[in-house]
Amino acid sequence: MAQVRIRKRGKTFSYVFEAGKNNEGKRKVVEKGGFSTQKEAYNAGVAAYTDWLHGNIGITSVKITLKDFMTNWLENVVALNVKQNSLQSYKAFLKSYIAPYLGNELVQEIKPKTVDEFMRNLTAKGLSRNTLSAVHALLNHALDYAVYPAEIISSNPATQIKVSKKAPTNVIERKIITPESFNELLEKYPFGTAMYIPLLLLYHTGMRISEVCGLLWDDVNFDKNVITLRRQIVYIKREGYYFSTPKTKTSTREIVIDKFLADELKRWKKLQAENESEIGESYVYVYRNSEEKIIQQSRGLKMENAEKVNFVCTHKDGRITQSYYVSAALKKENLNAHSFRHTHATMLIENGATPKGVAGRLGHANAAITQNLYTHNTRKLQDDTAAIFEKILQTNP
Repeated sequence: MAQVRIRKRGKTFSYVFEAGKNNEGKRKVVEKGGFSTQKEAYNAGVAAYTDWLHGNIGITSVKITLKDFMTNWLENVVALNVKQNSLQSYKAFLKSYIAPYLGNELVQEIKPKTVDEFMRNLTAKGLSRNTLSAVHALLNHALDYAVYPAEIISSNPATQIKVSKKAPTNVIERKIITPESFNELLEKYPFGTAMYIPLLLLYHTGMRISEVCGLLWDDVNFDKNVITLRRQIVYIKREGYYFSTPKTKTSTREIVIDKFLADELKRWKKLQAENESEIGESYVYVYRNSEEKIIQQSRGLKMENAEKVNFVCTHKDGRITQSYYVSAALKKENLNAHSFRHTHATMLIENGATPKGVAGRLGHANAAITQNLYTHNTRKLQDDTAAIFEKILQTNP
Protein backbone atom coordinates (compact mmCIF):
# COMPACT_ATOMS: atom_id res chain seq x y z
CA MET A 1 0.00 0.00 0.00
CA ALA A 2 1.89 3.04 -1.35
CA GLN A 3 0.17 5.47 1.04
CA VAL A 4 2.05 3.97 4.00
CA ARG A 5 5.76 4.80 4.30
CA ILE A 6 8.29 3.22 6.65
CA ARG A 7 11.08 5.09 8.42
CA LYS A 8 13.96 3.72 10.43
CA ARG A 9 14.62 5.67 13.62
CA GLY A 10 17.63 4.31 15.44
CA LYS A 11 17.06 0.64 16.04
CA THR A 12 13.28 0.71 15.49
CA PHE A 13 10.90 1.40 12.61
CA SER A 14 7.94 3.77 12.24
CA TYR A 15 5.03 3.97 9.84
CA VAL A 16 3.82 7.25 8.38
CA PHE A 17 0.81 8.21 6.25
CA GLU A 18 -1.14 11.35 5.40
CA ALA A 19 -4.60 11.61 6.97
CA GLY A 20 -6.17 14.50 5.13
CA LYS A 21 -5.78 18.11 6.21
CA ASN A 22 -6.32 19.95 9.48
CA ASN A 23 -8.57 22.99 10.03
CA GLU A 24 -5.86 25.28 8.68
CA GLY A 25 -5.57 23.36 5.44
CA LYS A 26 -2.21 21.83 6.28
CA ARG A 27 -1.46 18.16 5.73
CA LYS A 28 -2.14 15.97 8.75
CA VAL A 29 0.42 13.20 9.23
CA VAL A 30 -0.07 10.08 11.35
CA GLU A 31 3.13 8.47 12.60
CA LYS A 32 3.80 5.72 15.08
CA GLY A 33 7.12 4.08 15.93
CA GLY A 34 8.72 1.50 18.16
CA PHE A 35 8.38 -1.49 15.82
CA SER A 36 11.27 -3.94 15.86
CA THR A 37 11.12 -4.84 12.14
CA GLN A 38 10.23 -3.07 8.92
CA LYS A 39 7.53 -5.68 8.15
CA GLU A 40 5.91 -5.25 11.56
CA ALA A 41 5.78 -1.49 11.09
CA TYR A 42 4.35 -1.82 7.58
CA ASN A 43 1.61 -4.24 8.60
CA ALA A 44 0.59 -2.01 11.52
CA GLY A 45 0.64 1.01 9.19
CA VAL A 46 -1.61 -0.68 6.64
CA ALA A 47 -4.11 -1.60 9.39
CA ALA A 48 -4.05 1.95 10.80
CA TYR A 49 -4.42 3.54 7.36
CA THR A 50 -7.34 1.29 6.44
CA ASP A 51 -8.99 2.04 9.77
CA TRP A 52 -8.62 5.79 9.15
CA LEU A 53 -9.84 5.44 5.58
CA HIS A 54 -13.00 3.72 6.80
CA GLY A 55 -13.94 6.24 9.42
CA ASN A 56 -11.93 4.88 12.37
CA ILE A 57 -14.43 2.19 13.23
CA GLY A 58 -11.97 -0.67 13.54
CA ILE A 59 -12.18 -2.01 10.00
CA THR A 60 -8.89 -3.50 8.85
CA SER A 61 -10.04 -5.20 5.63
CA VAL A 62 -11.25 -3.59 2.43
CA LYS A 63 -13.58 -6.54 1.87
CA ILE A 64 -15.90 -6.83 4.85
CA THR A 65 -19.22 -8.55 5.51
CA LEU A 66 -22.24 -6.50 6.47
CA LYS A 67 -22.42 -8.19 9.87
CA ASP A 68 -18.80 -7.30 10.71
CA PHE A 69 -19.20 -3.78 9.37
CA MET A 70 -22.39 -3.07 11.34
CA THR A 71 -20.96 -4.63 14.50
CA ASN A 72 -17.95 -2.31 14.31
CA TRP A 73 -20.15 0.65 13.41
CA LEU A 74 -22.50 0.07 16.35
CA GLU A 75 -19.70 -0.39 18.88
CA ASN A 76 -17.40 2.41 17.73
CA VAL A 77 -19.71 5.06 16.28
CA VAL A 78 -23.33 4.60 17.34
CA ALA A 79 -22.47 3.74 20.95
CA LEU A 80 -21.04 7.25 21.40
CA ASN A 81 -24.31 8.95 20.47
CA VAL A 82 -27.22 6.92 21.86
CA LYS A 83 -28.50 5.54 25.14
CA GLN A 84 -27.47 2.05 26.18
CA ASN A 85 -31.01 0.69 25.80
CA SER A 86 -31.21 2.09 22.26
CA LEU A 87 -27.88 0.49 21.41
CA GLN A 88 -29.16 -2.83 22.76
CA SER A 89 -32.22 -2.54 20.50
CA TYR A 90 -30.05 -1.87 17.46
CA LYS A 91 -27.86 -4.87 18.25
CA ALA A 92 -30.99 -6.99 18.63
CA PHE A 93 -32.27 -5.84 15.22
CA LEU A 94 -28.91 -6.74 13.67
CA LYS A 95 -28.84 -10.17 15.31
CA SER A 96 -32.50 -11.10 14.77
CA TYR A 97 -33.34 -9.60 11.38
CA ILE A 98 -30.39 -8.26 9.40
CA ALA A 99 -27.62 -10.79 10.09
CA PRO A 100 -29.65 -13.95 9.22
CA TYR A 101 -30.43 -12.59 5.74
CA LEU A 102 -27.60 -10.22 4.85
CA GLY A 103 -24.91 -10.81 7.45
CA ASN A 104 -22.52 -12.73 5.18
CA GLU A 105 -22.95 -10.41 2.20
CA LEU A 106 -19.94 -8.25 1.40
CA VAL A 107 -20.86 -4.60 1.85
CA GLN A 108 -19.39 -3.78 -1.57
CA GLU A 109 -21.60 -6.36 -3.28
CA ILE A 110 -25.00 -5.49 -1.75
CA LYS A 111 -27.36 -4.24 -4.47
CA PRO A 112 -30.74 -2.48 -4.20
CA LYS A 113 -32.49 -5.68 -5.31
CA THR A 114 -30.75 -7.51 -2.44
CA VAL A 115 -32.17 -5.05 0.07
CA ASP A 116 -35.58 -5.18 -1.62
CA GLU A 117 -35.69 -8.97 -1.33
CA PHE A 118 -34.59 -8.69 2.29
CA MET A 119 -37.42 -6.27 3.16
CA ARG A 120 -40.00 -8.38 1.30
CA ASN A 121 -38.89 -11.47 3.21
CA LEU A 122 -39.30 -9.65 6.53
CA THR A 123 -42.73 -8.40 5.45
CA ALA A 124 -43.78 -11.96 4.63
CA LYS A 125 -42.87 -12.98 8.20
CA GLY A 126 -45.68 -10.73 9.44
CA LEU A 127 -43.59 -8.07 11.17
CA SER A 128 -45.32 -4.79 11.97
CA ARG A 129 -44.71 -1.69 9.87
CA ASN A 130 -43.02 -0.03 12.84
CA THR A 131 -40.54 -2.89 13.19
CA LEU A 132 -39.88 -2.99 9.46
CA SER A 133 -39.30 0.76 9.42
CA ALA A 134 -36.90 0.52 12.37
CA VAL A 135 -34.89 -2.28 10.73
CA HIS A 136 -34.74 -0.45 7.41
CA ALA A 137 -33.69 2.79 9.11
CA LEU A 138 -30.86 1.02 10.93
CA LEU A 139 -29.60 -0.65 7.75
CA ASN A 140 -29.93 2.62 5.84
CA HIS A 141 -27.93 4.59 8.41
CA ALA A 142 -25.20 1.94 8.45
CA LEU A 143 -24.87 1.95 4.69
CA ASP A 144 -24.89 5.76 4.67
CA TYR A 145 -21.84 5.56 6.91
CA ALA A 146 -20.30 3.04 4.54
CA VAL A 147 -20.62 5.68 1.81
CA TYR A 148 -19.23 8.49 3.96
CA PRO A 149 -17.02 8.81 5.91
CA ALA A 150 -16.00 5.14 5.56
CA GLU A 151 -15.79 5.38 1.74
CA ILE A 152 -16.30 1.64 1.31
CA ILE A 153 -19.07 2.04 -1.27
CA SER A 154 -20.04 4.87 -3.60
CA SER A 155 -23.82 4.77 -3.07
CA ASN A 156 -26.31 3.43 -0.55
CA PRO A 157 -28.32 0.47 -1.96
CA ALA A 158 -31.04 0.86 0.71
CA THR A 159 -31.94 4.49 0.01
CA GLN A 160 -34.76 3.92 -2.48
CA ILE A 161 -36.21 0.80 -0.85
CA LYS A 162 -39.50 1.44 0.96
CA VAL A 163 -41.45 -0.40 3.62
CA SER A 164 -44.53 -2.11 2.21
CA LYS A 165 -47.76 -0.22 2.86
CA LYS A 166 -49.48 -3.59 3.25
CA ALA A 167 -47.47 -4.40 6.36
CA PRO A 168 -49.70 -4.38 9.47
CA THR A 169 -49.43 -1.16 11.46
CA ASN A 170 -49.49 -3.06 14.73
CA VAL A 171 -49.05 -6.73 15.59
CA ILE A 172 -49.14 -6.18 19.36
CA GLU A 173 -52.70 -6.66 20.50
CA ARG A 174 -53.86 -3.81 22.70
CA LYS A 175 -56.88 -5.03 24.57
CA ILE A 176 -59.34 -2.91 26.47
CA ILE A 177 -59.17 -4.06 30.08
CA THR A 178 -62.63 -3.84 31.59
CA PRO A 179 -63.10 -2.82 35.24
CA GLU A 180 -64.30 -6.36 35.92
CA SER A 181 -61.18 -7.90 34.38
CA PHE A 182 -58.96 -5.51 36.30
CA ASN A 183 -60.64 -6.38 39.59
CA GLU A 184 -60.06 -10.06 38.82
CA LEU A 185 -56.37 -9.28 38.37
CA LEU A 186 -56.25 -7.57 41.74
CA GLU A 187 -57.88 -10.60 43.34
CA LYS A 188 -55.12 -12.76 41.86
CA TYR A 189 -52.40 -10.29 42.90
CA PRO A 190 -53.72 -8.72 46.12
CA PHE A 191 -52.22 -5.97 48.25
CA GLY A 192 -48.86 -7.02 49.60
CA THR A 193 -47.76 -8.95 46.50
CA ALA A 194 -45.09 -7.59 44.17
CA MET A 195 -47.59 -7.14 41.32
CA TYR A 196 -50.28 -5.16 43.15
CA ILE A 197 -48.74 -1.68 43.02
CA PRO A 198 -47.41 -2.05 39.43
CA LEU A 199 -50.91 -3.05 38.31
CA LEU A 200 -52.46 -0.03 40.01
CA LEU A 201 -49.91 2.35 38.51
CA LEU A 202 -50.33 0.92 35.01
CA TYR A 203 -54.13 1.07 35.14
CA HIS A 204 -54.52 4.41 36.95
CA THR A 205 -51.80 6.41 35.16
CA GLY A 206 -51.05 4.83 31.76
CA MET A 207 -47.33 4.89 32.61
CA ARG A 208 -44.88 2.77 30.64
CA ILE A 209 -43.72 -0.40 32.38
CA SER A 210 -40.13 0.92 32.45
CA GLU A 211 -41.41 4.08 34.17
CA VAL A 212 -43.45 2.14 36.72
CA CYS A 213 -40.55 -0.12 37.66
CA GLY A 214 -38.15 2.83 37.87
CA LEU A 215 -40.37 4.97 40.10
CA LEU A 216 -38.86 6.18 43.38
CA TRP A 217 -40.64 7.47 46.45
CA ASP A 218 -38.90 10.81 45.86
CA ASP A 219 -41.01 11.06 42.70
CA VAL A 220 -44.31 10.86 44.60
CA ASN A 221 -45.71 14.02 46.17
CA PHE A 222 -48.57 13.11 48.49
CA ASP A 223 -49.29 16.76 49.37
CA LYS A 224 -50.25 17.46 45.76
CA ASN A 225 -51.08 13.86 44.75
CA VAL A 226 -48.63 14.14 41.86
CA ILE A 227 -46.14 11.69 40.39
CA THR A 228 -43.18 13.30 38.64
CA LEU A 229 -41.60 11.08 35.98
CA ARG A 230 -37.89 11.83 35.65
CA ARG A 231 -36.42 8.46 34.65
CA GLN A 232 -37.03 4.93 33.52
CA ILE A 233 -35.32 1.63 34.26
CA VAL A 234 -33.60 -0.31 31.47
CA TYR A 235 -31.92 -3.70 31.30
CA ILE A 236 -28.51 -3.96 29.67
CA LYS A 237 -27.67 -7.51 28.61
CA ARG A 238 -25.05 -9.19 30.79
CA GLU A 239 -24.75 -6.04 32.92
CA GLY A 240 -28.03 -5.60 34.76
CA TYR A 241 -30.50 -2.77 35.35
CA TYR A 242 -29.69 0.91 34.98
CA PHE A 243 -31.52 4.18 35.41
CA SER A 244 -31.96 6.00 32.13
CA THR A 245 -33.48 9.28 31.04
CA PRO A 246 -37.13 9.09 29.91
CA LYS A 247 -37.91 7.70 26.46
CA THR A 248 -38.46 11.14 24.89
CA LYS A 249 -38.32 14.78 26.00
CA THR A 250 -42.08 14.83 26.53
CA SER A 251 -41.88 11.70 28.66
CA THR A 252 -40.60 13.85 31.53
CA ARG A 253 -43.93 14.89 32.99
CA GLU A 254 -46.21 15.21 36.01
CA ILE A 255 -49.22 12.95 36.49
CA VAL A 256 -51.98 13.90 38.90
CA ILE A 257 -53.17 10.74 40.62
CA ASP A 258 -56.57 9.85 42.04
CA LYS A 259 -57.28 9.53 45.75
CA PHE A 260 -57.60 5.74 45.69
CA LEU A 261 -54.18 5.29 44.10
CA ALA A 262 -52.63 7.80 46.51
CA ASP A 263 -54.14 6.02 49.52
CA GLU A 264 -52.93 2.62 48.29
CA LEU A 265 -49.42 3.98 47.72
CA LYS A 266 -49.37 5.34 51.28
CA ARG A 267 -50.58 2.00 52.61
CA TRP A 268 -47.87 0.18 50.63
CA LYS A 269 -45.12 2.54 51.80
CA LYS A 270 -46.13 1.81 55.40
CA LEU A 271 -46.06 -1.96 54.73
CA GLN A 272 -42.59 -1.66 53.16
CA ALA A 273 -41.32 -0.18 56.43
CA GLU A 274 -42.98 -2.98 58.40
CA ASN A 275 -41.44 -5.60 56.11
CA GLU A 276 -37.99 -4.08 56.59
CA SER A 277 -38.41 -4.16 60.36
CA GLU A 278 -39.63 -7.75 60.28
CA ILE A 279 -36.92 -9.10 57.92
CA GLY A 280 -34.09 -7.14 59.50
CA GLU A 281 -30.53 -7.38 58.23
CA SER A 282 -31.56 -9.61 55.32
CA TYR A 283 -33.85 -6.93 53.91
CA VAL A 284 -32.53 -5.75 50.53
CA TYR A 285 -31.37 -2.17 50.07
CA VAL A 286 -31.05 -0.71 46.58
CA TYR A 287 -28.29 1.65 45.43
CA ARG A 288 -27.21 3.42 42.28
CA ASN A 289 -23.59 4.14 41.44
CA SER A 290 -22.05 6.96 39.42
CA GLU A 291 -22.89 5.14 36.19
CA GLU A 292 -26.58 4.88 37.20
CA LYS A 293 -26.29 1.12 37.62
CA ILE A 294 -28.73 -0.39 40.11
CA ILE A 295 -27.11 -2.50 42.82
CA GLN A 296 -29.01 -4.61 45.35
CA GLN A 297 -27.63 -6.13 48.53
CA SER A 298 -28.65 -7.03 52.06
CA ARG A 299 -29.16 -4.20 54.53
CA GLY A 300 -26.49 -5.63 56.78
CA LEU A 301 -23.75 -5.15 54.18
CA LYS A 302 -22.03 -1.80 53.72
CA MET A 303 -22.11 -0.16 50.30
CA GLU A 304 -19.55 2.47 49.35
CA ASN A 305 -19.46 4.94 46.47
CA ALA A 306 -23.16 4.54 45.78
CA GLU A 307 -26.39 6.32 46.72
CA LYS A 308 -29.25 4.50 48.43
CA VAL A 309 -32.55 4.85 46.56
CA ASN A 310 -36.06 3.87 47.61
CA PHE A 311 -38.13 2.15 44.95
CA VAL A 312 -41.91 2.21 44.99
CA CYS A 313 -42.31 -1.20 43.36
CA THR A 314 -40.57 -3.92 45.34
CA HIS A 315 -40.97 -7.45 46.58
CA LYS A 316 -41.63 -8.08 50.25
CA ASP A 317 -37.89 -8.46 50.96
CA GLY A 318 -37.01 -5.12 49.32
CA ARG A 319 -35.82 -6.41 45.94
CA ILE A 320 -36.96 -4.25 43.05
CA THR A 321 -39.87 -5.47 40.97
CA GLN A 322 -38.08 -5.90 37.66
CA SER A 323 -39.81 -5.07 34.40
CA TYR A 324 -39.37 -8.60 33.04
CA TYR A 325 -41.17 -9.94 36.13
CA VAL A 326 -44.18 -7.70 35.47
CA SER A 327 -44.15 -8.50 31.74
CA ALA A 328 -44.04 -12.24 32.41
CA ALA A 329 -46.96 -12.04 34.83
CA LEU A 330 -49.02 -10.02 32.34
CA LYS A 331 -48.20 -12.47 29.55
CA LYS A 332 -49.74 -15.27 31.62
CA GLU A 333 -52.94 -13.23 31.63
CA ASN A 334 -52.70 -12.69 27.85
CA LEU A 335 -51.99 -9.00 28.46
CA ASN A 336 -49.11 -6.57 28.03
CA ALA A 337 -48.21 -3.08 29.23
CA HIS A 338 -49.52 -1.60 25.97
CA SER A 339 -52.97 -2.86 26.93
CA PHE A 340 -52.94 -0.69 30.05
CA ARG A 341 -51.87 2.48 28.18
CA HIS A 342 -54.47 1.73 25.53
CA THR A 343 -57.16 1.21 28.15
CA HIS A 344 -56.21 4.29 30.16
CA ALA A 345 -56.26 6.56 27.11
CA THR A 346 -59.52 5.13 25.79
CA MET A 347 -61.30 5.48 29.15
CA LEU A 348 -60.26 9.12 29.36
CA ILE A 349 -61.28 9.93 25.76
CA GLU A 350 -64.63 8.17 26.21
CA ASN A 351 -65.39 10.31 29.24
CA GLY A 352 -64.59 13.66 27.70
CA ALA A 353 -60.85 14.18 28.22
CA THR A 354 -59.19 16.08 25.38
CA PRO A 355 -56.64 14.28 23.21
CA LYS A 356 -54.11 16.96 24.14
CA GLY A 357 -54.65 16.35 27.84
CA VAL A 358 -54.34 12.58 27.41
CA ALA A 359 -51.18 13.03 25.32
CA GLY A 360 -49.62 15.05 28.14
CA ARG A 361 -50.52 12.37 30.66
CA LEU A 362 -49.02 9.58 28.54
CA GLY A 363 -45.94 11.57 27.60
CA HIS A 364 -46.62 11.80 23.87
CA ALA A 365 -45.19 14.61 21.76
CA ASN A 366 -48.60 15.44 20.26
CA ALA A 367 -52.24 14.41 20.41
CA ALA A 368 -52.14 12.67 17.01
CA ILE A 369 -49.91 9.93 18.42
CA THR A 370 -52.36 9.37 21.25
CA GLN A 371 -55.37 9.17 18.96
CA ASN A 372 -53.69 6.86 16.44
CA LEU A 373 -52.16 4.44 18.92
CA TYR A 374 -54.27 4.23 22.04
CA THR A 375 -57.83 5.42 21.51
CA HIS A 376 -60.13 2.58 20.56
CA ASN A 377 -63.26 2.96 18.45
CA THR A 378 -65.56 1.57 21.13
CA ARG A 379 -69.34 1.30 21.00
CA LYS A 380 -69.58 4.15 23.50
CA LEU A 381 -67.63 6.46 21.21
CA GLN A 382 -69.84 5.43 18.28
CA ASP A 383 -73.02 6.02 20.29
CA ASP A 384 -71.76 9.40 21.52
CA THR A 385 -70.85 10.45 17.98
CA ALA A 386 -74.26 9.39 16.67
CA ALA A 387 -75.98 11.29 19.47
CA ILE A 388 -74.02 14.44 18.60
CA PHE A 389 -75.06 14.16 14.93
CA GLU A 390 -78.68 13.57 15.90
CA LYS A 391 -78.58 16.69 18.08
CA ILE A 392 -77.19 18.68 15.14
CA LEU A 393 -80.09 17.51 12.95
CA GLN A 394 -82.63 18.50 15.60
CA THR A 395 -81.04 21.93 15.98
CA ASN A 396 -80.81 22.50 12.22
CA PRO A 397 -83.84 20.79 10.66
